[in-house]
Amino acid sequence: MKKIIIGSLVGAILLFGWQAASWMVMGIHEKAMKHTTAQDSILSVLSNSLTEEGQYLLPNMPVGTPHSEMEEFMKKNEGKPWAVINYHKAHKMDMVMPIIRAFLICLVCMWLCCLVIGKMTDRRFYNVFTTTLTFGLISFLSVWYMGHNWMSIGWDVLTGELIDSIAGWGLAGIWLGWWYGQK
Repeated sequence: MKKIIIGSLVGAILLFGWQAASWMVMGIHEKAMKHTTAQDSILSVLSNSLTEEGQYLLPNMPVGTPHSEMEEFMKKNEGKPWAVINYHKAHKMDMVMPIIRAFLICLVCMWLCCLVIGKMTDRRFYNVFTTTLTFGLISFLSVWYMGHNWMSIGWDVLTGELIDSIAGWGLAGIWLGWWYGQK
């Protein structure tokens, strides 16, 4: 149990620390968020048009639209512009809860990884490292690449996420490989 608790806690600190550094210090994600000089007018239109916070796909049809109407709608909009918008009514600078949630997610992910490592019969450094790195690559592929693929997210966004997956989980893998290799 001690191996899992300490392994998870230190692994979460490494994973979370990498994420924080990649976003706030290293600039790995700078190209992921584009800038437009029309932002004020776009935000004005959005705030006057949207009543609820949430994610919007434009253009789109209401939930429950018959399949035949959806097909016609899609044909009509083929080749036209589209967007995915994450809309919030108020910009909040309070990052305390998002930071706490992010660390807790890292902790749960590392705990799950340590549970798998704990079941391994051969816990040599290489095996633990590659198992940990596999967790990172699976998370990237299933969440970012496959999960967002339908939105055609470009490599300007995906590159930073892939680097984070390899580097963050790789750092945790180095730690866990050493930690589980201790007698």
